[in-house]
Amino acid sequence: MQIRHRLWLGIGLSVVASAAPMLSATASPTLDGAPLLMQLAQGGEGGEGGEGGEGGEAGVSPEAAAKDPVAFISALDVTAAHYHAGLKAFEEGETQAAGEMFAHPISEIYVDLEPVFKAQGVTPFQAQMEKASELALNKAPLPEVKKAVKAVLDALEAAAGRAPAGTASPAQVQAKLLADMIDRGARQYRTAAAGTAFEPYLDGYGFAIAAKQRLAGLTKAGKSAPAEATQAISLLEKAYPTAKRPATLPVKPEDLLVAASKAQLTLSRIR
Repeated sequence: MQIRHRLWLGIGLSVVASAAPMLSATASPTLDGAPLLMQLAQGGEGGEGGEGGEGGEAGVSPEAAAKDPVAFISALDVTAAHYHAGLKAFEEGETQAAGEMFAHPISEIYVDLEPVFKAQGVTPFQAQMEKASELALNKAPLPEVKKAVKAVLDALEAAAGRAPAGTASPAQVQAKLLADMIDRGARQYRTAAAGTAFEPYLDGYGFAIAAKQRLAGLTKAGKSAPAEATQAISLLEKAYPTAKRPATLPVKPEDLLVAASKAQLTLSRIR
């Protein structure tokens, strides 16, 4: 299976700061003997896969995250989704895809939000993200990769505790986060169904995992999950059965989008 490569900031092997707009492959650092940028920059932003508003990955705003706990934690959830999906992909033998999944949130989320994290007193965790990606790309033993992924997920959980204060109740925050993850998973599935690429499917697989975890968060906030939300998550699990993309996607995208819309409506009523 092919995965579209995206240019991202360094993975611990090298951090290319203040670089020229174009870098030659011969001047780039290497990974397993091959130029790193040649391996990882075979495509640009804006193609298939859901970026730029097409699928479920768009909408992480530093401005919103600085004042809204939902936007702040949603950015962390999107990051966590990449690590959940990447680890499962690694376990399935998709080591290159795993390394890239671990790397994407560095440039796509972390770098933009770093000033917000700093203002909120979040302990920096870019180094942990870089280490996870480096280990996966170098096909390190699974226990090492798992340990690195856990370090990132622990850092994300700690960062969530530093979210800015808002006017929404804890239950409302959890409901909005759950609705967001369900929506992202459904929209990413529509993107995956429009082609045969692996990456958009794997992105959505991560959102499905993150959505299920937010369902537990709602329960901890003292609210029972609406039936529509549990039904949407069940359909997400059916749509994304494994980290490996099935030859034929098992759910109609429109069915998943309808289920997600119903879940969002009922979740919006939680107070």
